[in-house]
Amino acid sequence: MSFAAPHHLLDWYGAKEMAQIATPDDLALVSAQLLRLTLAEEDRSGFSEEETTAADAALNRMTIALEESSQLIESYLGHRFSLPIAPEMVQSSPLPRACGAMARRLLYDDGVPPEVEQRYTLTLSWLRDLASGQAHLGSSLTTQGGVGAGLVDFEAGSPVFDRPTLNQFISR
Repeated sequence: MSFAAPHHLLDWYGAKEMAQIATPDDLALVSAQLLRLTLAEEDRSGFSEEETTAADAALNRMTIALEESSQLIESYLGHRFSLPIAPEMVQSSPLPRACGAMARRLLYDDGVPPEVEQRYTLTLSWLRDLASGQAHLGSSLTTQGGVGAGLVDFEAGSPVFDRPTLNQFISR
């Protein structure tokens, strides 16, 4: 399960930046417009086969970076939370943004801008805090033991006495 999708990267960081860092080095740089069309699965007939191949490769790199980032996130969360986390809970948490920050860092390969590196480092620190219990995603998520994030959970078996059973003792 990926915590974020390629369209999130375009929304958060812009199509121009994503086209620049996601296009493989051995292919011609993809335009932001073509990357948007590729992502939306819209008509790309105005572009050459070479350009559309490069756009497909860029989208593939974005998807792989998001999947790798999601796997890394799960390696932290798996020690504390039951996986997979429900999609509606993921969307209401900071996890998609964390995944996006990590994927963005992966796409840069070399020459990572300081702000991208800093966001990546902060994200890893936050994940470590989640794993250790120092940070929380919210009480709606459960840990592996069935206990809410930082909350106590009780589970009991069937009751030994109920009203009809007690009435039998009283009537004797």
